[in-house]
Amino acid sequence: MRFLKPLITALSLGALATGAAQASDYEFSTSIEAQNVKISTITVTASDAIKGENVRWGSRDIEILNKGLVKKVSNRLQSHNLMNDDGARLELTLIEITPNRPTLREMSKRHGLNYASFGLGGAEVEAHLIAADGTDLGTMRYRYYASQLYDYSSGATTWYDARRSFDRFARRLAKELTASPAS
Repeated sequence: MRFLKPLITALSLGALATGAAQASDYEFSTSIEAQNVKISTITVTASDAIKGENVRWGSRDIEILNKGLVKKVSNRLQSHNLMNDDGARLELTLIEITPNRPTLREMSKRHGLNYASFGLGGAEVEAHLIAADGTDLGTMRYRYYASQLYDYSSGATTWYDARRSFDRFARRLAKELTASPAS
């Protein structure tokens, strides 16, 4: 019985540490306060750090991620009726990306890597919203990285968690743009 109390305490502390790790897998900040702003154009660029990487990924990977991010965001905004031909500009920047598996470029540069290798991935995205008249409507930054390996690891693609990050970012952006003002 005297061994049971330290065991329960250790398990409780382990659960708290695991909960803290899971809670820190994403970060969010925004200065966007405008509600129901309609978006007309969405552009994506990659940060200099991403463009400057020449071993882990190439321009093909960046192009695939850019298109995927635009698709996720535009689909989410359309589903919330937030797209309009005369709306604001949404400028997105890929700040940071991490693949779940080695990219084709990485495998060609680093011999011995295997596509079966798997790790934690994710992405960080920044949005800058500019009204049709040029007024700055604010920025939003979203960062999501997986905090643990799940059962999906055997079926995950190279950019699985980055795409999850894009989906979560798009959901949060739509939520912020349709939120009622605080009273």
